[in-house]
Amino acid sequence: MQLTVLGKYGPYGKAGEGAASGYLVTDRDFRFLCDMGSGVLSRLINVIDVRQLDGIFISHLHYDHTSDLLPFRYLLEELEHPVKIFTHKEDSAWYRILFSHPLFEIVDIDENTEFEIRGVKLTFYKMKHAIDNYAILFDGTAKLLYTGDTQYNENLVEAAKRADLVLADCSKPDVFIGAHMKATEGLKLQEETGAEILATHLAPDFSPENLFAGNDKISVAEEGKTYTVRHK
Repeated sequence: MQLTVLGKYGPYGKAGEGAASGYLVTDRDFRFLCDMGSGVLSRLINVIDVRQLDGIFISHLHYDHTSDLLPFRYLLEELEHPVKIFTHKEDSAWYRILFSHPLFEIVDIDENTEFEIRGVKLTFYKMKHAIDNYAILFDGTAKLLYTGDTQYNENLVEAAKRADLVLADCSKPDVFIGAHMKATEGLKLQEETGAEILATHLAPDFSPENLFAGNDKISVAEEGKTYTVRHK
């Protein structure tokens, strides 16, 4: 299984270089995108023909995870090609704006839904954030958990115990107050679960490499890099 980091910042990209959340997961002939924040679309079409996508997972509806879905419509119209979008249904104006397009085939998800696509099983876990957010576990040749945005919670711990690699929202400094994990909580998650952690959702002005020194099972995601996820 491979993970390509297209964008890793939130709530907006780093000046001159960064994109918001976007991650491409591949496993043999399986192709799946997680989130589509600002700056992700141009990077996505640089590495894949979007007609090869088996689907897009949207963890939650904050702008830094969804905004490039809007220009993405123009590309789909040019290609005359539909795409499945897996997300949790929400009664909001932004949900209707995002997903009311005939080329978006919406698949509603929650913690009770499971799918299997090209030999990869998808399961979902409700997380703890300012709005409804779901994590997704890909179970194929290896197991990859993407948390979306979340605070530390028991569902996260249980899901991470099943994963070989956790792409986790755990990059904030200790002084941070809000609905995201601090880097020290990322260390706690790694120690409690034994999973390898790839920290993402970085603020544009802070990166936690120094806080992870001494633990070789947790590191900061690099934009443009493809990681190989191996079964334990």
